[in-house]
Amino acid sequence: MLQPHAHSPFQDGFAALWHEPALLAAELAWRWCFGLSAWILAIVSVAWFLGSIKISPGDQLLLGTLQPQFIQGAVRHIFHGTLARFVLEQTILLLGLMLLWALAATAGRAATLRRLVAMFSEDEEPEVMRWEFEPILMLNLLRVMWSVIAISAMLISLVAGVMMANKKHAFLAASLLAFGAGLAWVFGVMLNWYFGLAPLFCIRNRVRAAEALAQSVDFSSRQGDRLFGLGVGFLVLRLVWAGTMFFAVLAPLQLVHHIARGWIGLLMAIVALIYFAGADLLYLARLGAYVSLAEDDSHPAETLEQTIPPELLPSPDVAPIMEPA
Repeated sequence: MLQPHAHSPFQDGFAALWHEPALLAAELAWRWCFGLSAWILAIVSVAWFLGSIKISPGDQLLLGTLQPQFIQGAVRHIFHGTLARFVLEQTILLLGLMLLWALAATAGRAATLRRLVAMFSEDEEPEVMRWEFEPILMLNLLRVMWSVIAISAMLISLVAGVMMANKKHAFLAASLLAFGAGLAWVFGVMLNWYFGLAPLFCIRNRVRAAEALAQSVDFSSRQGDRLFGLGVGFLVLRLVWAGTMFFAVLAPLQLVHHIARGWIGLLMAIVALIYFAGADLLYLARLGAYVSLAEDDSHPAETLEQTIPPELLPSPDVAPIMEPA
């Protein structure tokens, strides 16, 4: 059991990973398995669509001319009547990937949160924690649905704003771009953050999805300053890590005259995987910091007592001073 109040929640998040390296392995397992599955399904769906397209000898002749106007006509003829089918296939694929992500995130997040909550618990005999699959799955489905709504609203506002700008309606264009797209992005990020934090309370307090979401809002209102500090700290680390790995992923290009391009691509892919692993590590450390902060929030008196030096605490042998009546 870790002592979450010995240091700051920021340090506790990294201490949890140092104490339990299997947490990072579990996080990488569910994230990378989902990512690999998504890429395979996307490639197979595109290959299936392209394989179903019939190219006539006339289209082959037009494509062989290498003339832009002939190529454009051939491409239009090849894909004529197939756009609706392609959109339908990709929509079904997208819905399937959303459901797959919700299931994978539910299993992965339940596993990591159960271990983190147990590590930071101050109870002498902690109760056996349940997996809470159903409420976490509900939260993840709501998170996916809200993300789709927010992105759709933002894209619609952007397109409408550009159209209004082309029609010389400056006020409407500015309103759609500034308020429509901006507010959709802000509310999308805010609610997505609450949905991401709520599973902690499903595991910790054994509550349903609606109650966990309400508790995450209350927790954020009480600990807003410390949560903001944690967010800024991890954001700085994330930016530094991204900047460092950006130059690292470009470094193999200097070897283009010495080794084959295939090896350069492999080196760049390995560096990219290292970046994603580091990003997942930072996310998991931030989650551990939130668990530590939630434990602080549930024991405010003990936390305050530990921040006071022992020499300033009143001695139990000294009688309290009574004020005159």
